[in-house]
Amino acid sequence: MQKCLVFGSLNLDYFYTVDHIIAPKETQSAPQMQCFCGGKGLNQAVALSQGGASVNFAGCLGQASSLLTETLTQYHISTEFLRQVDQPAGHAIIQVDGNGQNAILVYPGSNFAVTSEQIDETLAHFQKGDLLVIQNEINRLNELICKAHQRGLIIALNPSPVPVDPKALPLELVDLLFINEVEGAFFSSENDPQAILDYFAKTLPDTQIILTLGDQGSCLQTGRLRISMPCCPVEVIDTVGAGDTFTGFFLAAKLAGKSALNCLAMATAASGCAVSKKGASASIPSLAETMALLNKHRDYLWNQKIEFIF
Repeated sequence: MQKCLVFGSLNLDYFYTVDHIIAPKETQSAPQMQCFCGGKGLNQAVALSQGGASVNFAGCLGQASSLLTETLTQYHISTEFLRQVDQPAGHAIIQVDGNGQNAILVYPGSNFAVTSEQIDETLAHFQKGDLLVIQNEINRLNELICKAHQRGLIIALNPSPVPVDPKALPLELVDLLFINEVEGAFFSSENDPQAILDYFAKTLPDTQIILTLGDQGSCLQTGRLRISMPCCPVEVIDTVGAGDTFTGFFLAAKLAGKSALNCLAMATAASGCAVSKKGASASIPSLAETMALLNKHRDYLWNQKIEFIF
C-alpha cells in the first residue's frame, strides 16, 4: 500500500487583523490577534488527512510546541518521525486586511534543525512508489530531494518560499510541482500563466505542473495535456492556507486513484472552503464540506478548458 510522508515545517501563526498591510515606517494598531497552528508542512499534512489520506509527518519540534503535536494528533497524523530539538519553535506573524489579503513574516526556528541522520532514518521506512510531500521551509531540502529520488519515492514539491537562486533546487527530480503565479514567474521569468506553463513544458517535460492563480483559478499540465479550471465563487474572508489546502486535497485525491481532472476539482473546492474561514490549519475543511461545495458548483467547475500542447 502506498504510504504518504510529509517532511516539513510546523509554526505557531500569529494573525493580526489590520485595516491595510503595513507600509515602511508606518505604525498601526491591530484590533484583533489570534494564534493558530500552521507552517506549510503542518497545513499540507492536515489537508491531506482531511482529504482522506493516511499521513506520516517528519520534522523538528521546537520549545513550547505542545499545541502543534496536539494538532497533528487531533487530525490523526502519525508523529513517529517528528524530532524534539532544543530551539525556539518556528513562528509566523501574519497581517490580514479587510479584503482577506495577507503579508507574512516567518521565523524558521526549529524547522531549520533537520539533520542528515534524521533524513536517512526517516526515509528508511519508505520505499519506491511512496509519496513524499515537501515545501521550502526546512533546511537540507536538496539533500532530502536527492535521497528520496534515489529511493524511488514520488516527490511533490511546493517551493515556497522561493529560494534566492531559481536554480538552487533540483526541480528535475520532482514529480509534481505546485506553484502560484508569483513563484511561476520567479522560476520562468514569465508573467503570463500560459507562458509560465510553456516554460515548464520545455524545461521539465516529465514533471506534472499545478499552477494556482488566485481568483483566476488554476491550471494543471501533465505531458501534452493542459487543463484550466476556475475557482469556486465564494466570499473571501482569509486567503492564508488556501494554497496548502489546495495541495493537500489534490494529493489526497491522487492517492485515492482519482483522475487529474478530479484531483484539480477536489483541490479547487477545498481551497474555496478554506478562504471562507480564518486561520491556516484551522480553515482547512473536512472532506464532507469539500464535497458539498464541489457538488454545489460541479457544473461551473466542469466548464473547464482542456487543450493539448505540442
